[in-house]
Amino acid sequence: MTVWLLLVVVVATLLYYYVWRRYRYWRDRGIAELDPSFPLGDMKGVGTTRGFIDMLDEAYGRVRGKSAAVGVYFLISPILIVADLDLAKQILVKDFHLFHDRGMYVNERDDPLSGHLFSIGGERWRYLRNKLSPTFTSGKIKSMFVTIREIGDELLASFDKYIDCGDPIDIKLLCQCFTCDVVGSCAFGLQCNSLKNGGSKLLEIGDKVFKPPAWRNMLVFALISFKKLAKRLRLPVLPGEVTSFFMPLVTETVADRERNSIERPDFLNLLIQLKNKGTVEDETTEGLQKLTLDEVAAQAFVFFFAGFETSSTTLSFALFELANNPDIQQRVRTEVLEKLQLHDGKITYDALKEMTYLDQVINETLRMYPPVPQLIRVTTQPYQVEGANVTLEPDTMLMIPIYAIHHDASIYPDPERFDPDRFALAATHARHTHAFLPFGDGPRNCIGMRFGLLEVKFGIVQMVSKLRFTVSERMQMPLRMSKTASILEAEGGIWLNAAKL
Repeated sequence: MTVWLLLVVVVATLLYYYVWRRYRYWRDRGIAELDPSFPLGDMKGVGTTRGFIDMLDEAYGRVRGKSAAVGVYFLISPILIVADLDLAKQILVKDFHLFHDRGMYVNERDDPLSGHLFSIGGERWRYLRNKLSPTFTSGKIKSMFVTIREIGDELLASFDKYIDCGDPIDIKLLCQCFTCDVVGSCAFGLQCNSLKNGGSKLLEIGDKVFKPPAWRNMLVFALISFKKLAKRLRLPVLPGEVTSFFMPLVTETVADRERNSIERPDFLNLLIQLKNKGTVEDETTEGLQKLTLDEVAAQAFVFFFAGFETSSTTLSFALFELANNPDIQQRVRTEVLEKLQLHDGKITYDALKEMTYLDQVINETLRMYPPVPQLIRVTTQPYQVEGANVTLEPDTMLMIPIYAIHHDASIYPDPERFDPDRFALAATHARHTHAFLPFGDGPRNCIGMRFGLLEVKFGIVQMVSKLRFTVSERMQMPLRMSKTASILEAEGGIWLNAAKL
């Protein structure tokens, strides 16, 4: 008994010393840090009493204007939070070759959907990025516009029942239905019918991905912190029901297209070409690596779910701010109607390009409510941080806190006020190039950015040209962000009233 007691004391002492040393990681390197505590580090309360963006905002505020970076701990893993725009530019653009990976947990053996473009690194990421980029050229996006316009008519019709009854509208759900139908059709040829049915199974699965319980968010951080152990234990990233729903969906759709020689100008068609030939369209390069069916499913997964969720988030927040600022809503409507009049009253691709004030409104929405509120990168080799006098070890994770930067009063005075004039040309040119990062920057920026912006812009034009929006009494004001959602979301939802013009 005495021997066992002694052994327990020794192990506990060693563990305490290890954790104590671990929580001095940044301090020992001369970097300011927050106040970590075992076992969650600086994650204490995240998902319950505060959100992840609150923790990053606290870290950013601790050193803003004083230091280029601040250290935090996710569980016991040291993470460096970038608090300087020049350093952000250095990491994302100038030294991208040293920061091309995100350090996410990928386990394709037990969770094939985890091996997607957002998470994979190295040469596999580079190869896939190059191959998938042709999907989002201006020509390809323009060819999808007819589909967007058809679904836009269904979006407008879906307001009738609320207007007739005078009921408040869950605008986020309606926007999700719209973007789900658009991405499903344009990317995969799927008829989701979310607008017609008031929802779909795909939206339910999307909630499993983007609105996990707090414990699952902690699990994801643990998987990232202990990748090797997690792989040995064969732990998946995604809930089993997500994989069991989406894998057969992609498999059956691919099989149907191959069996019936169906070709459509969409994202899935490109993936099928990479699966069967290792190349796309008119490229003649031979001997390239082909995609497996699992890899096809993984890319389809991230493009579908990330595509519809981020766009619906931006669209719903934009409508909220227009409803909350009737003068701005009217200014947008005036521009929209003037430009449509020049195009026979039709919403065309060219008409949308001419709506410059609407671009400012969308940018201001993305400033206040960036759907993905932080960027993640990891070092691939030792890196000297300018302005912080520290050399980072390989595989150190860094985060650029987009939400905190976008709400920095020294960059955007009165940051909680919705003001599209911040994105007038002169104002934009007067700011730092990396003061606005809703899509990231550099070679690993958002590949679907142009498609997403077109979708959001069309949705706003379709609605404000026919409807007037006000904030419903059901809306929880002042607006607060959800503490659990991984994509930015308003607590209690966004509830608006609509009336026909």
